[in-house]
Amino acid sequence: MGAGKDRGAITDGSGRFQLYQMSMGTKIKISYLGYESQIVVVNSPEEMIQVRLTPISTSLSEVTVTAFESDRKLMDIPAAIGYLGSRDLERFAIVSPHQAFSTLPGVKVHTTTIGRYQVKIRGGSMGTIGHGDNYKSYWNGIPITTSNGFNPLAYFDMGNVGNVSVIRGPSGSIYGAGINGVMLFESKEPTEGETSLQTDGLYGSYHTYRYNLEFASATDKGDIRLQYSQVHTDGYRQEAASDNEFISVSGNIRASEKGKVTFLAQYVDRFYGIPGNLNAGQVLENRKQPGNSPDFDNGLTTLSLMVGAAHDYRWNERWQNITSFSYLASEGTFLIGTPFFSLADETLVTSFSMRTATSYNFKTLGNRNGRWVIGGELTRGINQVNDFTDGFNSPIYSSRRSTDRVFLGFSQVEVDLPLDFTLMAGASFNNYFLGFREYLADDIPAFSKYVNDISPRLAITKKMGENIVLHGNISKGFTPPPRGAIDNTGRNINADLQSTTGLNQEIGIRGNLFDSRFHFDLITYRLNERNVILPKVMGNMGGIDLIRNENAGAINRLGIELTSAYDFRHLTGRNFSQAKLWTSYTYMHHVFDTYHSLQTAENEESIEISYSGKVIPGIHPHTLVKGADLAMRNGFYINATYSNYTGIYLNNENTDKDTAYAVLDFRSGIRRPLGSRFKGEIYAGINNALDERYTAVHNLNAFLGSYFDPAPGRNYYGGFSLKYFLLP
Repeated sequence: MGAGKDRGAITDGSGRFQLYQMSMGTKIKISYLGYESQIVVVNSPEEMIQVRLTPISTSLSEVTVTAFESDRKLMDIPAAIGYLGSRDLERFAIVSPHQAFSTLPGVKVHTTTIGRYQVKIRGGSMGTIGHGDNYKSYWNGIPITTSNGFNPLAYFDMGNVGNVSVIRGPSGSIYGAGINGVMLFESKEPTEGETSLQTDGLYGSYHTYRYNLEFASATDKGDIRLQYSQVHTDGYRQEAASDNEFISVSGNIRASEKGKVTFLAQYVDRFYGIPGNLNAGQVLENRKQPGNSPDFDNGLTTLSLMVGAAHDYRWNERWQNITSFSYLASEGTFLIGTPFFSLADETLVTSFSMRTATSYNFKTLGNRNGRWVIGGELTRGINQVNDFTDGFNSPIYSSRRSTDRVFLGFSQVEVDLPLDFTLMAGASFNNYFLGFREYLADDIPAFSKYVNDISPRLAITKKMGENIVLHGNISKGFTPPPRGAIDNTGRNINADLQSTTGLNQEIGIRGNLFDSRFHFDLITYRLNERNVILPKVMGNMGGIDLIRNENAGAINRLGIELTSAYDFRHLTGRNFSQAKLWTSYTYMHHVFDTYHSLQTAENEESIEISYSGKVIPGIHPHTLVKGADLAMRNGFYINATYSNYTGIYLNNENTDKDTAYAVLDFRSGIRRPLGSRFKGEIYAGINNALDERYTAVHNLNAFLGSYFDPAPGRNYYGGFSLKYFLLP
């Protein structure tokens, strides 16, 4: 529409439009739902104008997610789901996911350096030997969690992520193992009809930098995106350096109107240092000093290759099938050295996954919609580990091989009911196999283990008008005993371990109010975990506790999760394309229901102790994250984030505690077209602007009180992005 005029035009399917009687210097305003409006100037009456609109954060009613094999609006999904779009991820320095992911309620990503992450969804696992973070991951619908529960979050450059949906809580009815949740990643996709070349650069404190070069092209027949990126930091603490190099290719092939093939391939070369934890005295003395010995090259190195593809075929309006696979091969080393001991190992991991899901759309009474999904998922992996006695130049004392196989068979029915109810019911059968063999130590027996689990889920939604949805679900989740918990690095084997299970109950309400300017999503949950695998002291020998992993405890988890956002563009005039205030709040009350162990008294006798009723260490009872996002139509923007965390207990006894802390982050820049062929951005940011002193990652129940891994103080970064459109 001509700015200031009543005349306008609507584009056709290819985005073409015509306006007549335009004079030189006329301003035209281009707008579309979900995108930033843009004003262009006509320099010639016959000029062909090319306009590229930029997506903005959308409301709950506009976001579509693929969770539970159902392409529904986020508004209508009967589960606790957090969503991050590309702009949400770019509110911070895009070298790490921990800041953006931690803005979601119930989610916190802990990090000591780039590439070393611990993801906690609703408190995460207990961090026991051999435990993963108890969630699953999919990329473009392709399963990428390995058979032993490893999630390769650090294997992806965050600049390659278009959006991510985080399902909080058990979703075993269709995704299998993972008590805490599921992460669904989607790649960035180029716009149809465009071919572009882009380069990005970032530099910040502690010699942190990221360089990125990418090529993207898309037609009506498919798209492709090639990317090379390098991310480095010297680290805030000594021994915390990190080097990461990524090469990736992803895209889609639209073979016909009925079928599409999505593919992904990525090579990663990465290293990160492990500085080690400090006690309170060491933190006061010098928070940057390493806890591990600087005489060793402490850290982890990894070379990995991942490939995957998915085929989506729709026979007709009723039948559809999506089949995908992934393959991961990774080799690496791990080394930690202290004045008292050293740990060194070499690891070779391969993992193959395949998933298929067939859906049938049907009509029920009253011509209401129904959908039935049936499918299966198989993951198989081999993990070979060699342990050295004292560094890599010493002899190998243990060589072990484990084979993991996970099979998931699932079915789900989704039906629209009268009175605006929707019912979703599903269940899965899960079979887990672990085979273990030690090649060097004769006293360690080979063993195999089978575990079967059934995971049902029942969920319902009720629309309260067009803008409010009530929902609730009851689901069972589980996590099979991980190899590391069973063999405990080849010692104290306990092949009798069973899966940790959890019954989850949720009630929630979400909606849009005040002409969709105010969005909210409120969830309450209760999760009762049983057969929790925990380290249990079985006795004492020569002053050394004899520890064995057991299904030793039960945990009760209660929580509240809230997100809200208010769009106040209507109060700012026409100069702003985005003006939003938002809040994320999490309350967690997680306690041991039962947990008994032994403790060595001063006379070296073992006495029984109970942690029942104690608060789970490492859990922030209250987390409040607040943000403000402003974007002007001339391309200038500013993002501010204030994150407040209450104190946590550091040990099971609840005798040691870390204090509360708050972090303030800013990012500001300008992004805009530079003529018809270029689009650029420059930006700068401040992390921890208040220079808060806090700990990034805690080593819970640490020996001699070495709980702390201090986080950086105030630090800075800046960067640029330049995109050149080769076509059209």
